[in-house]
Amino acid sequence: MFKRITDDLGQLKGAHARNAALENAAIIARDLGLRRTKSLSQEELLDLIDAADTANVSVDDLRSFRVADLIMEAAAEDGEICYVAVEISYTANGRDTKRAIRNAEFMTRFTGKRSFAVVSGLHRDDRIQSSIESGEVIWHQLTAAQLDAE
Repeated sequence: MFKRITDDLGQLKGAHARNAALENAAIIARDLGLRRTKSLSQEELLDLIDAADTANVSVDDLRSFRVADLIMEAAAEDGEICYVAVEISYTANGRDTKRAIRNAEFMTRFTGKRSFAVVSGLHRDDRIQSSIESGEVIWHQLTAAQLDAE
């Protein structure tokens, strides 16, 4: 019973963090020096997959990609269109990091445009620090205030 309550609480915390990050999508883009032009819908992701050569991409990776937490189209100051792949968790971990990196790589592969991998959360697992320091993924810190109930 206790495990089920703990699991349920974890799902609620994750969903709440996801909602906070989605509400602050423009801020995530601005922190990268970009202006968000739109968030891609699941249908737009499906259209990208349909138009791409996915012969050597696993079915599981494509399934995961099409339900990405957030994929944004954004514009750099010079007008260059690029993409931001964001994975969101209450506590960001290695799994989130791998998905964000993979999703950014897919966006570059499918569009030919530059893409950024971002993990967002209130906390982060220390084991993702090396990926952040290397620039492989960008960390976006949610604040406790963003998670407060209104």
